[in-house]
Amino acid sequence: MKQLLAILFLSFSIVAYSQKDPAAKDVTLTELNKKQIIDSLTKELEEFYIRPNAIGDIKKKLNENYKKGLYKDVVKPNEFASKLSADLIEVSKDLHFSVIYDPEWSENQLKKEDKEILKKIKAEELAEAKKKNFGFQKTQILEGNIGYLQFDYFEDPAIASEKAASVMQFLNNTDALIIDLRKNNGGAMEMGQFLSSYFYSGKELPLYKYYYYEKNRKKIDREMWLLPSVPGKRLEDIDIYILTSSVTFSAAEWMSYSLQNLKRVTIVGEKTAGGAHPIDRKVLPNGFSINIPFGEVKDPVTHTDFEGKGVMPDVLCKSEDAVNTAHLLAIQKLSSKNTDSSNNLDWYIPVIKNRQKTVKVDSTILKSYQGHYGKSELAYEGSNLYYKWNNIATFLLIPLEQDLFIIDGIDTFRIKIIAEKNAVTGIKRIYQDGQEKFYKKE
Repeated sequence: MKQLLAILFLSFSIVAYSQKDPAAKDVTLTELNKKQIIDSLTKELEEFYIRPNAIGDIKKKLNENYKKGLYKDVVKPNEFASKLSADLIEVSKDLHFSVIYDPEWSENQLKKEDKEILKKIKAEELAEAKKKNFGFQKTQILEGNIGYLQFDYFEDPAIASEKAASVMQFLNNTDALIIDLRKNNGGAMEMGQFLSSYFYSGKELPLYKYYYYEKNRKKIDREMWLLPSVPGKRLEDIDIYILTSSVTFSAAEWMSYSLQNLKRVTIVGEKTAGGAHPIDRKVLPNGFSINIPFGEVKDPVTHTDFEGKGVMPDVLCKSEDAVNTAHLLAIQKLSSKNTDSSNNLDWYIPVIKNRQKTVKVDSTILKSYQGHYGKSELAYEGSNLYYKWNNIATFLLIPLEQDLFIIDGIDTFRIKIIAEKNAVTGIKRIYQDGQEKFYKKE
């Protein structure tokens, strides 16, 4: 069911995204309009679709639906676009198909030869990309100096490379990196090429081999390699983890798949949606357009792709658990190589595990911890346990285990409850470097 929902989401996400014309609500399609759109659509497929053997079945399906009157009651442009998208995907099983109603876009595309129109299109695209921060949603340094990067679509590096480089420079002193592609539906594969190049020291490696069709089905062969140089410092020596979900799609899948086959990343999460074909958007009549899969990409290592199959993670887990799972893997791997006793990376493991499954301590037990311990006091108030120091400051204690607590706002030490024969005898301040200080209960 989850995979089906993912497919439905991907089928209609582009359609829904592009319906921005309020006037579309007042437009009613005639049967002639619909026939013009279907005829033009099938003509574009015959010229560009990557699977010529499937075109006959698609054409037959759409024309049969039209003759049977299945489109008769679908008179609103947005609804007709959605219906055609669903029918295309049903026959082809190709998730990249989508029909879009956006008269302004179509009109501008037909006038692209006009330099002023082209300039306007580019300016609008740049303005929209800036609003979305070129796809980059979040950068963070997690516990243990683990970098975290979330970006939700692949913008063209022609306008986004400066932002992408600044993001990578923010993360370039981390000891491992988590790249979150769980909400990423793809975009420009060149962005995957740009980012992947940061993970190697100028090494020459092919990432993708692909071909596509131009007008009159002229076949163009291409390869995409790691870039010989990138702005700033590379991250070639750290472990990389990529997070995926059932809606990770297209270029986001390609970056994951390519780096996985090159043994450069560990993928954590769910199997991806399975859309491997690059697309091109073609103008149809009456304000419509269609995204057509017009090329095929092959991985240089496997000599195949993941179309219809998805990319399988190295570590399977629920999408919502992927961040903590990858964070824990990164910490454990770094800890196994760590020789610095003052930087105990295992210190962070209880914190991460507590995010996965929050520890709950019974109120009766928390109340039993109350008391004075040297200049400190533990007090139970309003269902929480608090650490009070020298009658000056009060801090919330958050349980990591039944008898181990972190101090909200302080990470230099933790509080460990010490008990003998079921009676609390004291507390310990436990420090990351392994030092301990014991305070007897008064």
